Formats: sequence, C-alpha cells, structure tokens
Amino acid sequence: MGNLPATRVRSTVIAGALVALAAALLTPGSAIGRSTAGTFSTAELKTAREAVLEADVTGTAWNVDPATGRVLVSVDETVSAREIRHIRRTAGELAGALEFERIPGELETAAELRETADEAEPFVKGGEYIYGIDTKASLGFNAAYNGQDYFITAGHCTNDVSRWYLDPSLTTYIGPTVASSYPGNDYGIVRYDNSTIPRPGTVRCGQNEIDITGSVEPRVGMPFSIAGYNCRAATVQAVNVSVNLADGIVHGLFRSNACAAPSDSGAASFTGNLALGLLSVGSATCTTSGITYWQPVNEVLTAYGLTLT
Repeated sequence: MGNLPATRVRSTVIAGALVALAAALLTPGSAIGRSTAGTFSTAELKTAREAVLEADVTGTAWNVDPATGRVLVSVDETVSAREIRHIRRTAGELAGALEFERIPGELETAAELRETADEAEPFVKGGEYIYGIDTKASLGFNAAYNGQDYFITAGHCTNDVSRWYLDPSLTTYIGPTVASSYPGNDYGIVRYDNSTIPRPGTVRCGQNEIDITGSVEPRVGMPFSIAGYNCRAATVQAVNVSVNLADGIVHGLFRSNACAAPSDSGAASFTGNLALGLLSVGSATCTTSGITYWQPVNEVLTAYGLTLT
C-alpha cells in the first residue's frame, strides 16, 4: 500500500509535567462552573473550541454540546484547578461558553491503559487480537484496495509496530504496516502478506459472526456494539471531539459510554451490519465508569480509498 495517498496530521504539543489533583476539585462526572446565562453563535463556539486547543492542557477532551449550546470540556484526574483556570483565561470573554466536566481516571490511548488486580481480563475485546514486538492490539475491519487485502487498526499502534503477527509468540506472520496516521488522526493500515490467513468481512460479537456490509457516520444517541469475545453495547454521546494526550492531539473522534482495557486499541465498533469506528482513547478506571473515544471508520476509508470486505 505504499502508493496509497493520505495526509498525516500532527499537532504540536507543549510537554508539561502532570500536576497533582487539588483537594477542592469536584467529584468525577460533575460539572465545574456551569453557566446558564447567554447563548453563543456557531462562530463563537468555534472560537471557544480553538481557545481550548490553544490552552494545550494534556488530559482534556472537548466538543460542542448541542444540548447546552456550549463547549463541553472533559478533564481527567491529572488536570489541576490551575490548568482549568488557564483554559478559562485563554478563552477570554468567551469563557462563559465553556462547560467543564470532571471524568475519572486518566485519558490515554487504549494501548497505554494499565490493568489492575480487578481487571485481569479486559472488559472489551476486539474482534481478534493481533501482535507485534511488545504490542498486543485489536484488529478493526478488513478492507481492500486494487485487489490487495488490508486490515485497519489504531494508528497509535501502527506507529510503533512495523510487522504484525497472529499469535503472541510471533510465529504466524500477517504482514507489514504500510500506512499510519497519529496523532491528529488515529488509524493505521496493515497489508496481508500471508495468503493462508482467512480475512472474512465479519466481526466477532461473542459467539456470533456479524457480516459488515457497509459503514456509517456516528450521530449522537446512536446505539452500537463493540466487537469482541465479550460483545458489549454502547451509545454515541458526542461527535467531533478533540482529545489532548501526552503525545499529541487527536481530532474528529466520537465519545461513548463504554470503557476500554489494555489491548483494546483498534477494536471495532459497529451498528447493525455497518462499521462505525476504531477504539482510540479510554479512561484508566474501567472499574468505576466507562468513557471511550473512537476514530470514525469512514475517514480511514476515504483517506486511503479502501473498501470494506
């Protein structure tokens, strides 16, 4: 797939040390400084979003919330009260357009999530696990381009792995990473070089195989399933979300109420028989709540001219 065109978007991130949580911070899931006065135009909300981006605080995610007409800024447990004030100051006279929400845990790519004693087994598993050196991820969807087969997974994994295998002992070779886009986006493409490996156009949902016949854009309120041995249900909570991570900012994600666990990176989400997205980011506290952010699959298909198989 070396000849597949795609633009890799990168965001400049100013590195900073994580600050301890202030004692006065509100409990997870609560709103911080909710304002009910005033309405904001589309242009003002766009400017407010840009201000959050300019503030550049790791551990934040933001999107326009149609229900409130404001920019919802989700902040994880590493974000201090001082950093929240910094975001407000950066927004200036549009600070009132920002609504802050404390979410539990730490926003990380699914590859970085840490298992605890109570999470010996992931809550969510991708359709099939795939392996690289020091890496275990999830295969998202199978696709094709000009008669060649590929699979799609998370870009934060393909950035680090050049050769992929079907087993943890790295004996059954699948093929190489041929394209990767992270940060900015979060998707990567792997070429099938092993003709003996089946690559059906299905995803696993528990003991069932679901035939994927197309793809769809996420919309708020849309129910969907997460492929894996323990197929789970979730709902789209927000779209066009930006997330500021330690190694970069990812844009255009959708948020859901499902948790993630180690090795879930790239896991497939689908609604009915339609592909929806790939798991990108999750909270590290699956035992207390579920918040995940997903890369829409249509963007990947468009970027590389792929067709789902």
